[in-house]
Amino acid sequence: MKKIICFGDSNTYGYNPETGGRYDENTRWPKLLAKSLGDGYEVFEEGQNGRTIANDDPWEGGTKCGLDYVLPMIESKKPVDLLIIMLGSNDLKLKFSLPPADIAGSLIKMISDIRGYCDHFIGCPDLRILIIAPPAFTEPFSESYFASFFGKEDAVARSKELAKWYELVAEQNDCYFLNATKEVAANSCDHLHMSPADHKKLAELVKDKITDIFKES
Repeated sequence: MKKIICFGDSNTYGYNPETGGRYDENTRWPKLLAKSLGDGYEVFEEGQNGRTIANDDPWEGGTKCGLDYVLPMIESKKPVDLLIIMLGSNDLKLKFSLPPADIAGSLIKMISDIRGYCDHFIGCPDLRILIIAPPAFTEPFSESYFASFFGKEDAVARSKELAKWYELVAEQNDCYFLNATKEVAANSCDHLHMSPADHKKLAELVKDKITDIFKES
């Protein structure tokens, strides 16, 4: 079986903006992906509300930094065939003061750490990496409950800018790339999290991308 990890934040966890809870197994995109791929694949959900790429956040309990978790997570599931990374939205918070280009730099650091660890420490040299540019925030973001954390003026523009930098990261670091913002957007409830319809749409996009990736092998 092909082993796939979906590593992300609240939009991978399946945060439900209507209730503050979690979407069920028939709604979350990693679960839908697993069903559509079928018996030849094992898909692991690794989403966490508030997760960043590289920023520790004491206000969030100090447990949200992706760099701290990604390596032991991969090792615990090895051998892994594909790691899907959809992170960066939380790194846009005002407290971190990071432009999209620097967030992309953090992603490069994560990829470098993963490659070194997989190649030289845990014996998983064939791991492929798919980078997904997360769904952009939507307007009017100033009305979102989360607006104060991200900024009301330019948060949407900064979230959209991640895609161009992530595509460059993918090209320069031998990764696959999917721009979710072309097809999927945050919902009209909080302008940050995906609706059930967009979870379904993202699952379909990722499934098609995975099919193409493994055709190459």
